[in-house]
Amino acid sequence: MSTVHRATDFRLFEREARTLYAAGYAVSVLAPHERSETLGAFPSQGLDGIPVEPIPTSKSRAKGFLSSAFLLPKVARKRARLYHIHDPELLPLGLLLRVIRRKVIYDVREDFPKDIMGKSYIPPWVRPWLARVFSPLERFAAMCMNAVVATTEPIGRRFPGCTVVHNYPIRCDMPVPSGPPEGRSETPPFVVYFGAIARVLGAQEMAKGVALANRRARVRLLLAGPFEDERLRAELLRGPLSSCVEYRGVIPPRSVYRHYRGALAGLVLYHPYPNHIEAMPTKLFECMACGVPLIVSDFPLWRRIVRDQGCGLVVDPLNVSQIADAIIHLVNHPAKAAEMGERGRQLVQKKYNWESERKKLLLVYERLLGT
Repeated sequence: MSTVHRATDFRLFEREARTLYAAGYAVSVLAPHERSETLGAFPSQGLDGIPVEPIPTSKSRAKGFLSSAFLLPKVARKRARLYHIHDPELLPLGLLLRVIRRKVIYDVREDFPKDIMGKSYIPPWVRPWLARVFSPLERFAAMCMNAVVATTEPIGRRFPGCTVVHNYPIRCDMPVPSGPPEGRSETPPFVVYFGAIARVLGAQEMAKGVALANRRARVRLLLAGPFEDERLRAELLRGPLSSCVEYRGVIPPRSVYRHYRGALAGLVLYHPYPNHIEAMPTKLFECMACGVPLIVSDFPLWRRIVRDQGCGLVVDPLNVSQIADAIIHLVNHPAKAAEMGERGRQLVQKKYNWESERKKLLLVYERLLGT
């Protein structure tokens, strides 16, 4: 269940729901979606698919907390043996389900108290107070659940007994990149960023870094994903930076790998906000899976994954000159860039893949359901 993430969200549906369904569980998904339908069939196994039932989207987190309890009658009618919730907004509902003796898993996808500290729309003086209030409340509610799973170790450390199930790519979805990138007839050097396009995720610095690199070599920035707002869209696609930016719209998750073909590098240049520093974005591992070297923010965790294992470069995400220098370094050293990309691809094949994580998820379900 989620009121924040769409029904086809990669973690919720592609990784968790499909894994459980293929393992023999009867699975339903309740999340924002256009209509009721069945998705994720396994024809070779004779499995028809997972029922998806749309529920209202949480337009704001405050309203989400207040309204989630009203979902109890709808959810309880499912008579499921276990409920798996994906949002802190659903914790009130989770507590009510525990009162009526239903089993609940809380899936923690972000450090919400740290996330509060990076929200520009919350007055700065309010943020520490909100974070201090929410943190113990979230931990108390999580202790009332039957199990907690988290996407990273730093998040998991906040919850005793938590099982970390990383958001790594699904190995069978990873094609070996070859040929030109999807939808491009010619391939000048280009760097890619696929995902939410926002200021705090480095959208402006990426475009400015590529524009600066263009003074020394012909390079383009390939973007795909939803924009934070129309002002940012106009700045990147219709302003002075538009000459070095190519926008590909919103790419379906299962198609994203095709668009990495031929890329010089993948950019992940999140600003150094508390909730970013210990995050592990899926796009890091998608780039690695496709043999594309990375240029990422110089955070300690990312430095260990990328620079220390030789699959990319780290830069100050707020320093446009460093970003441009890193791009030019890869342009001028194609053999080294290819080695970085192959090193990353091998790491995903051996270590950073969903196949190593699905077993942990299934063990949690087996423990709770005795199956």
